[in-house]
Amino acid sequence: MKVYRGLIASEGVAVGLLTKYGFTNALSSVPSNCPVSNVDFEVSRLEKALSEFNEYLDGLKKTLPESERELLNAHEAMAEALVSEAVSHVVEENICGELAVKKVFEKYSELFRESGSGLIALRAGDLRNIASAIVENLTELRPGVGGSIDIEGRIVVARELNPVDLLKLVNQGLRGIVTLTGGVTSHAAIIARAHGIPYIIVPELDLSGLSEGDLAVIDSIEEKLLLNPSREIVSTYVERAEKYESLKKSYREAAFREAVTTDGVRVGVLCNVGDLEEARAASTSGCDGVGLFRVEYLYMSSNSPPSEESLYTAFSKVLGFFNDRPVVIRAPDLGADKPLPYIRLEESNPFLGLRGVRLLLEYRGEILAPFLRALLRASTSGNAKLLIPMISRVSELVELAELVERTSEKLMAEGVASGGVEIGIMVETPAAALLVDKYTEVPQLKFISFGTNDLTQYTLAVDRGNVKVSYIYDELDPSVIRLMAVAAGEAKKRGVEVEVCGEMAGRQLAIPLLLGLGVDALSVSPPLVGLAKYTISKLSKRDLERELLAKALNSSSPTEVRELVRKYLEGVGIEVF
Repeated sequence: MKVYRGLIASEGVAVGLLTKYGFTNALSSVPSNCPVSNVDFEVSRLEKALSEFNEYLDGLKKTLPESERELLNAHEAMAEALVSEAVSHVVEENICGELAVKKVFEKYSELFRESGSGLIALRAGDLRNIASAIVENLTELRPGVGGSIDIEGRIVVARELNPVDLLKLVNQGLRGIVTLTGGVTSHAAIIARAHGIPYIIVPELDLSGLSEGDLAVIDSIEEKLLLNPSREIVSTYVERAEKYESLKKSYREAAFREAVTTDGVRVGVLCNVGDLEEARAASTSGCDGVGLFRVEYLYMSSNSPPSEESLYTAFSKVLGFFNDRPVVIRAPDLGADKPLPYIRLEESNPFLGLRGVRLLLEYRGEILAPFLRALLRASTSGNAKLLIPMISRVSELVELAELVERTSEKLMAEGVASGGVEIGIMVETPAAALLVDKYTEVPQLKFISFGTNDLTQYTLAVDRGNVKVSYIYDELDPSVIRLMAVAAGEAKKRGVEVEVCGEMAGRQLAIPLLLGLGVDALSVSPPLVGLAKYTISKLSKRDLERELLAKALNSSSPTEVRELVRKYLEGVGIEVF
């Protein structure tokens, strides 16, 4: 059996046989030379092709909730702009509509490639799908889906899926989706969520190593893809899928209620978002706010750092999506696995090198100063908070807090409107966890947020990307929980709020432990909001502290911890996933 980690595009559990699907790109069949004599006829063909495409989108909108139709409006606008420019090519060069569309696509595709941004690459995929669909309408091409294989009950695996093909697959009864590329805000993801189809994005999957009919399990609750699992594992997941389906309605309803424990303790359920599109979608998913807004995409999309104005615009927009709900904006966590084209770092071990707050302080003029100015200016638009990444020394917090104050004073002296921001630190290293009592002596510190991915990695000295040791990586390891208990206890004693923004926050088996530690808020992937709120609403914080936490802290292995929590949840009537 092989196990891959992936990104949840649509939550759920699916078990089935694999069917590989290859995208048919109509642009590849367009000739390189196609002169025409009747330009008006070609223009009318383009207009008709656009009209047919818009009719398709109108039909698609009827299958989606109102909150998710904005992206399709953007698709329409993109298609209209593409065809408008293609018409100019037809008129000026006397070429056929298909070639004109391809020329426009290639022009913008090259610009997208040069940007180097993952988000913009996703938009490039949208543009290609639109261009291909319009060429299909022009030439009346209709690529087949699934060949001669019956799609009913199958899991479709592909490099990517465009919305047109996915809708055909949905109508044929597919059970789940796996792709190598895509995003949680792509049209394919929206369609999958609207139809309740589990969908996971696994960039590391090797399509050439898959065979037609391989058995697969999609677990897009735990963010896993299992290939050719044992009968026992399959049986477990079949049962799990049935449980999930029966509880899905309860999760959906819970997502839009407050998360309150049975003994009356309110717990915030916030969302982790990686760009503006994810933030927009999350704002209508039941999130109580944003617990982690990753801004790195703004820094990795060009050959120079983003300007103060572009940062200000992005921060103002995300704050606008959430009105007065809190939005925690993490200072750019750059370095290590997020290299920058404009900063050369020659390091033998970048994960222990110049990253996070260390890099920000090293490049305070080029990166930190514009970020702080933009954030303080944007904070007038909503409830903004600042989160400092990869802290390991108290002096780093003191220095950042002083820079925030000086930046605020400078903006005031310039007559520029700005607001205040609460400051928090990410607890991602054992050093930070063990010194929380000292961090809380810095008066500007208002909250801590556990970054459990890195905290687990550094505590266990495990590179979770290394398959030879990744089995050791486990967020429920007692050593990790003990560190969190020390840090959370010191923070709570001194009135500092405690949040968790790592993947652990969305794990059903971890939630009872986090509540027992006194966590005030969990920040999860938007698809997991309902699961988190549902679980919280069934638990008593007082009982967790008394009956579960002490036993977990005294455990000797993550397996023991997991079994303790599982039995506890089953004892209070919660279905465990």
